[in-house]
Amino acid sequence: MKRSSVIFLVVLLGLVALFTVQNPDIVTVRFFSFEWNTSKLVLIVASFAAGLLSGLLVSFTEYFRKRIRAAEAKRTNQANYANKEPEADNIIQGMKIEMANLKKEIARLKLKVNAPHELPNPEEVG
Repeated sequence: MKRSSVIFLVVLLGLVALFTVQNPDIVTVRFFSFEWNTSKLVLIVASFAAGLLSGLLVSFTEYFRKRIRAAEAKRTNQANYANKEPEADNIIQGMKIEMANLKKEIARLKLKVNAPHELPNPEEVG
C-alpha cells in the first residue's frame, strides 16, 4: 500500500475509535414491526454500508450499460468496415489497372524517343 493510504486508514480508524468511546449509548431501532437495540456506532456503520452498497449497485448498472453500448458500437464498426472492404478492393483493382496502363504508355514513349529518327532524303529536299 502507499504510505498515504496507510496514513489515511490509521486516521480513519482513530476517528472511529474516538466516536465509539464518546458514543457508547444504546439506541432502539424500529423498522415496521421489528424492534432491536444496538449501539450508535453499529447503526451508523450499517447506514453507511447500506448507502455504499446502493451507490455501487447504481454504478454497476451504469457500468454494464456502457459496456453494452461499447459492444454494440464495436459490432457496428465491424459491420461498416466489412461493407466497405469490397469497395476498397474495387478501388485497389482500378488503381492496379491504371498503373499497368501508365507503364504501357511510358514504355511506348520510351520507344518513340529512342527510335532512330528518319532524316529527310537530301534528294527530296531539293
